[in-house]
Parts: sequence; structure tokens; C-alpha cells
Amino acid sequence: MAIVNYVEQILNSPVYIFDEIIEKLTGKNIHFAKTELSRYKIIVDDTLLESIKLILKELREEEGVFSRFLYATFGVELRKNKRREQLIYLGSELKTQHIRIKKRLYTLNRQRERLEYSIVDLGRLQKSFSQKNISIENSQVKNKSKFYINEIADHIKKLEEYQFSLLMKYNDLTDIEKIYYGLFKKIPRYHELQEETHLLLLSPVKK
Repeated sequence: MAIVNYVEQILNSPVYIFDEIIEKLTGKNIHFAKTELSRYKIIVDDTLLESIKLILKELREEEGVFSRFLYATFGVELRKNKRREQLIYLGSELKTQHIRIKKRLYTLNRQRERLEYSIVDLGRLQKSFSQKNISIENSQVKNKSKFYINEIADHIKKLEEYQFSLLMKYNDLTDIEKIYYGLFKKIPRYHELQEETHLLLLSPVKK
């Protein structure tokens, strides 16, 4: 049977029982949210992006439409081009950073969902106390019930604040992801690029 069905028992129990229930419903998810919010901020690697844009521009200037079409469609090069080799190398690093960003977005969304579960559970508990409060005749127990209702409201507000902070971080990172993905798709045969883990000449995503 769910916790919300034990309102009367909770009211007849010491306050620490109520505190333990609240901790069980929120504690772990608040911990995960705080951990995620405290992680290093991912920022745009301007050095990498500008280098790729420059190489793409130079390739357009050096090669004709037909040459670019052959490579983009069939992977055939009329002549070797050093800049294309550089582009493959930098594009692999771009892919690595893009994947890292997508993983962080997934984690942020996951923590928001966890908080939402806690908010829903607290809302159900609060509703049960409110319904029970109507039929309580003992003034001391009634006051205790009102206190618990207010406590739950405070916890819901706190969770919503964490949820909002996660959403802001998620939205900011989504904007960065769009920048990376937009540039990534401009690289010829981008779908063939492999992740690069040992590029040392460019600034890392981590701040």
C-alpha cells in the first residue's frame, strides 16, 4: 500500500517518521540534481569551430563543384587535399565533443524527470493530508496535519527550484548542441567520422 494511505498512522507517529518519509521521497533525487548542477560547464570550443569553418571555406575556394560532389557522394578525390585530411581530423574531435554534449543533455533531462517524480509523490501526499484534515477533530492533530501540509509545500517549492535550474542549464546546452550539430553536418561525409580522443592542439570543451 502506498505511503499516502498511511496518513493517519503518520499523524499518530513521532515527527521524525514524517521526516524520514520526506527524505525517502526526495533525498536521492535532490542529491542527483545538486551533483548535476555542480558539474563543470560545457562551453563552445571556438578554436575548433572556427578552424573547421576556415577549412570548409578554403575547400570551397580550392575545389570545384564537381570535385566536391564526387567526394561528398562517393568518397572519390580527384586529387589529394591536405585540408580535407585536417577536416577529417578536426571533424572527429567535433564529433567527440558533440557526443559528450548529447550525453550531458540526456543526464540533465533524466534528473529533471526524477525531480518530477518526487514532486508528484509529494503532491499526492499533500492532497491526502488535506483530505484527512477535514475530518480531524482533535485540534492538536489538526495543527500537526497543517504543519505537515506546509512542510510538503516547502519541499515541493524547493524541488521546483532545482528543476528550473536544471531546465536553464538544459536550454543553454541545447543551444550549444545545435551549433555543433549544424557545423558537423556541413562536413563532407560527416557520417563516416570516428570519435577522436587524443587531439592535443585544440582547447578542450571542459572549462
